[in-house]
Order: sequence, then C-alpha cells, then structure tokens
Amino acid sequence: MQPATTTFASSWPDWLVYFAQFKTYYAMFILTALAAAIITPVYIFAALRLGLVDHPYGRKQHERATATMGGLVVFAVVFAGAIVALRLENLVGEMLRAKALYIYGLIACTACMLLLGILDDRHPIRPRIKLLVQVVVALAAIGLGFRIEAVTVPGYDSVPLPQVVGILLSLLWIVGITNAINLSDGLDGLATGICLLASAVNAVVAIYLGNHYMTVMMVLLAGSLLGFLRWNFHPARVFLGDTGSLALGMYLALASLHSAQKAHTVVLILIPLFALGYPIFDTLLAIGRRMVRGQPLFASDRDHIHHRLARRGVRPSAAAFLIYAASFLVSLLCIAAMTANYFILGLGVAGVMVMALFSARVLGYLEWGGWTARWSGREETRILHAAAELARLKMRQAHGLDELLRALAVLACEIGCREMVVTHEGSQARWADPLANSADASADSQLYETPLGEGRTIRFAFRPGCPPNQEQEALIGELCHLMNERMNAGRP
Repeated sequence: MQPATTTFASSWPDWLVYFAQFKTYYAMFILTALAAAIITPVYIFAALRLGLVDHPYGRKQHERATATMGGLVVFAVVFAGAIVALRLENLVGEMLRAKALYIYGLIACTACMLLLGILDDRHPIRPRIKLLVQVVVALAAIGLGFRIEAVTVPGYDSVPLPQVVGILLSLLWIVGITNAINLSDGLDGLATGICLLASAVNAVVAIYLGNHYMTVMMVLLAGSLLGFLRWNFHPARVFLGDTGSLALGMYLALASLHSAQKAHTVVLILIPLFALGYPIFDTLLAIGRRMVRGQPLFASDRDHIHHRLARRGVRPSAAAFLIYAASFLVSLLCIAAMTANYFILGLGVAGVMVMALFSARVLGYLEWGGWTARWSGREETRILHAAAELARLKMRQAHGLDELLRALAVLACEIGCREMVVTHEGSQARWADPLANSADASADSQLYETPLGEGRTIRFAFRPGCPPNQEQEALIGELCHLMNERMNAGRP
C-alpha cells in the first residue's frame, strides 16, 4: 500500500510537484528573512545614533526623524547569502559557480547604485548627475551580458534583434526600472512590498526555465525584503532611502532580464514586465502629467497613485495593501498563464489593461478638465520650476543668512510672498519684497510657518488670497531643507 503522503502528492498538478522539490531555495528564503528581521533593528539603533536619519520636511509626511538608508541591510544580507551560496558543496553551489561572472556583475552594478544612493541620501545629487551614473552602470551591465538579444513573436520562435536595437532596449529597461522603483518609494513599505512580489515572481519564472543561479539571487532578495518589511511597513521605523530604492531597481532590472533569458513564449517574456507593473504604470502617469504641465521630468510632486489614495481618505497601511493586492493579482494571472495558449494570454492582458484604465479613472487621472487645466498653466509651472532651480544654484553659492534669504526670494517673488522671517534663539533675519508696502505687509497677509531644524523656523507672509498650493509647498520645503543644510555646514 502506498504511503498517504505519496498518494496525496501524486494528485498534485505536475507544475506544483516540480516546484515542491526545491527545498534548498525555501531554506535560503527563510534564513535570509530571519537574518534581515534580526539585523534591521540593530541597524535602526546604530543609524539613530550616527545621525543617518530622514527629517520630516516639505512633502515628507512622517512625524519624526526616522532611520534611513535601510537598503544597506537588505543588500548586506543578499550579498552575504550569495557569497555563502557560491561556496556550497552541492549542486546549487556548482550551478552558481558556473555563472559566477553574472552573479559578481549583478552584485557590482547593484553596489554602484548603493553608493550613489548613499551620496544622494546624505547630500542630494542633481537628477541629471544621477541619470548619467545610471546610464554608465547600465552600459557596463549590458557589456557583461545583461541585455535583450531577441524578442518572441506569437506563432514564431525567438527573433534575434540587431545589436544596436538590443542595447538601446536594454538601456531603456535598466534605467527605466531603476527610476520607476525609486519613484514608487513614497509610502511606508510600498517599494519593499512591490519588489518582494516582483522578486518572488521572477524566482518562479527562473525555476520554470531552469535558470537556477538567478533563482538563488531572486530568493535571497525576496527573503531579505520580507524580513526588512517587518520594520519598514507603516508606521515605518526605517526607510529604504535612495540607497535602497535605486539599488532595488538596478538589481530587479538586471535579474529580470536573465530570469526570462531562455524564454521562447510571449507569456514568459511578459511576466517580468507585469511583475513590475505598478511602478511602471505609476511612472508612465508621472511622465505624462509632468510633460503636459511643463514640469521637469525629475521634479517631485504629490500626485502619485498612493498620494491620490491618501487624499481619498485611505490610510497608508490600507493604501499599501490595495497596491499589493493589485500587483499580486496581476502576477498571479501571469504565472497561471505560463502554460496557457495565446488566446488566454490575450484575455489576461486585456483584463490587466481594463483594470489599469478603471483604476486611473477612479483616481481621477482621466478627467479631461484636469488635464486641460494643467496644459493651460504649463508656462506658469515652467517659470516656477526655473525660479526654484535658480534659487538652488544661488543657495549653493551663498555666504551668510542674508544671502540665503535673497536666494530663496527668487522663488518667493514668484509665488506671491511679501516677507520672510527666520527666527533662531530670539534673533531674526528678514527679507521683504521691495515692491510691497512695508507698512501693512504683515497686517493682512496670510502666514505660513515651517521649521528649518536646529530650533530655527521661517515664516512666510503671502498676499491675501494667495496661499501656496501643494506644488509650491513642496518646493518651499525642499529649499528650506537646503537652507538648513547650508547653515549647519558653517557656510555661512
């Protein structure tokens, strides 16, 4: 008589029996999750003591200084796990050593993004400089073999791409996904959860295709993110920071290229794309509205999907779960379609598109009046951001509080500010619009006050009926943060 377990297992679908045999991967997942969950609180304590914190200002809505650069923990666990796995004396170790070049290349490119993120978290780097570094690292990755070499056409086998086309598509994918993950990191636990789902999906695809070395790298990342999410979910005690989000974007972009590298069906090619569907969709919406409005493409705003959910009264934790659920459903659909025909695939893709359009409509992205209003005000928006950029440049060259106030005044004049007063330990520094009537500048003005840090505050007096809107508040907050950094640096 057969054992009950054998009889039960024999009733499983073939694909489930196939995946059930990879016990080593499940052990890796559990160990890395435990390691990240244990190391993260230790890092939080050290970060708070060392001043590696993110202070609330401008568009940042957390209530107190919070440890940041948590990506260091995530990838310390991933890299350590990869090094240990490379030294295993079993079949997994042998497969990894056969692909050591790709593994070390993935680690090196991710480490470059970690370094870029550390610098950006400590002293914000101009977007164009960050983009240039990303392009250089992406080209290096393409040279190491992380590139698109063929596309699959329904009814045909894979069609090789011309080398130049393959390089351009690979560059667009790597840089695009890196920035998409970075932009999605605007809500506690959001980027971490989305990347956890994406890495799990890519691990399933890699196992199915026999890319076991990439399976290990995806399993290590998924486990590390799960352990980190315990401390990153709302209310977060640690943030990924640009250190984590840029590195996650680079890691997933490169890994997803290799996860489906042996794919010969459209389904398997599309799975990595749909696994990262939320950040891609949110980024495309951001690019569209910024182009229409005349904003710089790398400008920050509070109009992402999670921001719109928050404005509808959805709690941060609930908003994160809603986005997790949508991403999970899309990923589950793709995985279920791995053995389906093209008709079923077409229905699935159509369903995803309908869901995306419905979500965009519910959140107000498809309101024609809103887009026309944005277009009609695009010249004013371009002037506003040009003034903000000039103010940034002047602040970096300023020596003394008075010069800093005059630099900030470049933006203040454009948004209807009459007067600015910085208060610190009983002393004040003041700037007033020379065209305003100083006798009644404060009498009928609308006041807006924000902390600068270190006990400093700055008060803005606006013309009646001209309070700052959300975009102006975000720019004011960013420039005030830069002013505080300049004062703390002793220059002034």
